[in-house]
Amino acid sequence: MAILTNIVYYIVPFVVLLGILVFVHEFGHFLAARLLGVKVVAFSIGFGKKIWSRTDKKGTCWQLAAIPLGGYCQFLGDADASSSTVDGTLENLTEEEKKGAFPLQKTWKKILIVVAGPLFNYLFAVLLFCGIFWMYGKMIYPAVVGEVSENSAAQKAGIMAGDKIISVDGVEVVDFMALSNAIQMLTENTAEVVIERPMSVKLQPEIVEACGENAPTKLLGVSGQIVESNDAAAEKIVLPIINKVLPNSPAQKAGLQKGDTLDAVDGKKLDLFKELKEYVTAHQDDEIELQYHRRMVLAVHWDDADLNEDKSTQQHRLLGVKSKPELTAAETYTFPQAVAAGVKETYDITAMTLQGVWQMITGRRGGEDVGGIIRIAELSGDVSKTGGLLGFVYFMALISVNLGLINLFPIPVLDGGNLVIFLIELLIGRELKPNVKDYIFKFGLLVVLALMVFATWNDIVHLIGRIFN
Repeated sequence: MAILTNIVYYIVPFVVLLGILVFVHEFGHFLAARLLGVKVVAFSIGFGKKIWSRTDKKGTCWQLAAIPLGGYCQFLGDADASSSTVDGTLENLTEEEKKGAFPLQKTWKKILIVVAGPLFNYLFAVLLFCGIFWMYGKMIYPAVVGEVSENSAAQKAGIMAGDKIISVDGVEVVDFMALSNAIQMLTENTAEVVIERPMSVKLQPEIVEACGENAPTKLLGVSGQIVESNDAAAEKIVLPIINKVLPNSPAQKAGLQKGDTLDAVDGKKLDLFKELKEYVTAHQDDEIELQYHRRMVLAVHWDDADLNEDKSTQQHRLLGVKSKPELTAAETYTFPQAVAAGVKETYDITAMTLQGVWQMITGRRGGEDVGGIIRIAELSGDVSKTGGLLGFVYFMALISVNLGLINLFPIPVLDGGNLVIFLIELLIGRELKPNVKDYIFKFGLLVVLALMVFATWNDIVHLIGRIFN
């Protein structure tokens, strides 16, 4: 029964996920080729032995193959599915057939056909994100701490419930998703976390000595922050941000500090400092409660006890905080807003992925995050179990972005490698010699195989760690 359950939750979602994404990618190549007059010989989902095939009126063989770990779109004149070598029988084609042969096309056409695959992955991701945001909105979890886990990195750093997290090592945090991403992109086990802490205090206005003499009215003993203006005749705007605390004043005794932002007095919201002055003047003999917040910089450190909380061999930094459920809200979008949000989500994922890759290249991040087919199968199963259809669709969009991006890497045999070669040919005005291309693509194949072996090894180690933990 357990085996059947795993097939349902892991194998089926993985095959569906990969099948759809491969189809989208290869259909981009196919559509661009058809529009530009290039004949597509074969369109295959999967590799190896054919289990189903059909040839359309234009001579394209559409097929499903036994190994569902990729696919290809082979053009007339290609000796292989990656368009890296030319078919030796190219010269035997008729003049009419040569018009549809990929190797004989103008370079700009080749570039468009190559770019179309990754582009379709990006468009597909935007479409999925747009659909999710338009139909369901986006759940927003403000970066306000609702609960701090016992003995967590957050508790050790002094983070408390109610704190609003502003940034992590200079990276702005707008919600819990951004917080999680910022922490996972750290390359060290220490970070500076900027928070805003809400506070309140009760004060009794007193006669305060100011500038060598007693003030005529009772005061709290604070001054506000003046907004500089180029208009000398304009009235100065003073914000309710403490610029100075007078010695021996009620404010100093209560612990108020320069930089504290005053939010409200006795529950009444403050927009300008003069509103506080007016309120104090009107309540000379009353105890006053001030609500304010203070920005603080805390040093967070992760040690071995804070890592591996996901019960795997892969290390993940967890801050150890939970959101405030009562602040969670679904942000709704119009269709144009959903499109914009979909584009932004796609951009953010791309930027974060490139940042992680660059950190690996420069040695600031280890290679344990590199995953392959096994990891995708594992994650697709986990998502289908816990996230339902909506989570699965979001995960599909995420993988589609990564698939499009990886294929644009300038590695020969990938689309990005072909793109670089075609751009070089465009610049020099002629094709590279066949033996030069052959060496380039052999090197690229070696790199891709090495990456696949490395990713598979990571996947196996991760999976073993997950099973035994």
